[in-house]
Amino acid sequence: MTESLSFLAQNRARLAKFALLLAAAFLLAGCHRDGERAGQSTPPAASPEDAIIPTETPSPTITLTPSQTPAPPPTALPMQTPTPTPGPTASPDIAAVPIRVRQGEFLSTIAARYGVSLGEIIAYNHIENPNAVAAGQRLMIPYPANRTTPAKTLLPDSEVVYGPGYVGFDTEAFVQEQGGWLAQYAKPWYDGQTLGGAQLVDYVAMRYSVGPRVLLALLEARSGWVTNPEEPQGAAKDFPLGHLATGGGLEVQLEWAAASLNSGFYGWMERGETGIRFRDYSIARGAPGLNPGTIAIQRVLAQDVTFDELPGEIDAFMAAYQRLFGDPFQHDQGRVLPWDLQQPPLQLPWQPDEWWYLTGGPHGAWGASSSWAALDFVPQDAPIGSCISAQAWARAAAPGLIVRNNRGELLVDLDEDGDMRTGWVLQYLHLSERPPEGTHLQTGDPVGHPSCEGGQAASSHLHIARRYNGAWVAAGGPIPMQLDGWTAFGADTAYEGGLIGPDGQKITACDCREKSINGIPPQK
Repeated sequence: MTESLSFLAQNRARLAKFALLLAAAFLLAGCHRDGERAGQSTPPAASPEDAIIPTETPSPTITLTPSQTPAPPPTALPMQTPTPTPGPTASPDIAAVPIRVRQGEFLSTIAARYGVSLGEIIAYNHIENPNAVAAGQRLMIPYPANRTTPAKTLLPDSEVVYGPGYVGFDTEAFVQEQGGWLAQYAKPWYDGQTLGGAQLVDYVAMRYSVGPRVLLALLEARSGWVTNPEEPQGAAKDFPLGHLATGGGLEVQLEWAAASLNSGFYGWMERGETGIRFRDYSIARGAPGLNPGTIAIQRVLAQDVTFDELPGEIDAFMAAYQRLFGDPFQHDQGRVLPWDLQQPPLQLPWQPDEWWYLTGGPHGAWGASSSWAALDFVPQDAPIGSCISAQAWARAAAPGLIVRNNRGELLVDLDEDGDMRTGWVLQYLHLSERPPEGTHLQTGDPVGHPSCEGGQAASSHLHIARRYNGAWVAAGGPIPMQLDGWTAFGADTAYEGGLIGPDGQKITACDCREKSINGIPPQK
């Protein structure tokens, strides 16, 4: 304990500056969670913070056959310097990694698992009552950063997001040209359909807004699925991305990788998550000066190896990427969010004479650990704690073209060029009775009834988020979401924060419907 107190005393200023504050407990009776949060009868979708916590026995490393092991490129390709995107400026003495408290866990067991003191966790997270930490709560683990990950930049940021760099890239044609097992793969899908391997890669890339070339390179590096036509054997067949700590099957493995990429990218860029966690629970700090795209790759690869094995995994990934696609920096599109970027005008997405409530402040746009780009709203008439669709319509916050309508989700392209990879795009989620793809919306047109469709939700609500050039835009960040003069602000915990109205009125997100707390009154 003396060493722990000394650690805290030496780093108190740094810890205070970069700590992510967390609520000590969930709200009590009388409130309802909207289902994207933890602790409900309908569990939330698995997040990287859950998925990358190893089981009690660390997962074994997959051994690839020689035909599956990617060979290095014949000559080294020149590596250019990417357009910089600012990363975190946290103390070089501390690595911070996010976790979620599991059912039945105590802070003392978490501290023992990660090799830090109970006092360090309490101080870093500003926990007032250690006995009130609930299952599902997000914590940041402070770790003395006596080692850092490799400092070499791997990819430009624009390559990791599903943005302009992918305009003209045909995943299906590329996969068929390579002739590997992925080209032969088919999965039964909804409504009696069948989805091929390339289609599944695109499906995941569009949902999570991550780059399909990155997903393909990960597949090739870990199992050779892209170029090896032979049917994979052993673990490589069921776990093509080599991650045994989550479920098997191509779709599950791709979704784990996409969620982990987003977790690394936006955690580094937006939330000061500077730690990289390895299979054996050890932690290192991401090398200062790295771009979010490189950290995203390191975080994915590290989950299945030890610190000493990471350089070899990075080399294998880069060899696979370069063999498939060449120099990654030829695709550099510059900063994913330009310095002078401004949000176009957006209205509140409902009729001006209705009461709605802010039930979720800034939180994950797609999965708990992506950018905290989303807000949740509930209309007055939505059944409490039920997935029965509300009678009220959610309405278009701006004119645009519907470019995607899939399982409760609408993506609306505001520049109406028909491409979700360019310009501003609005995501509306958990909607029933949605207009079809190809519909040109005007501001105020109905886009669906708040429900539980799409994703995980325990009660009907509207989830709305923004993308720009494929990058999720944090709702409470430097370019805050603004709706009819209501401006979002974030907190250090997902779902907290709130809105400030045009007259200075402040409301805070709450799992309740209290007009004085989280109500947005009819617009004058």
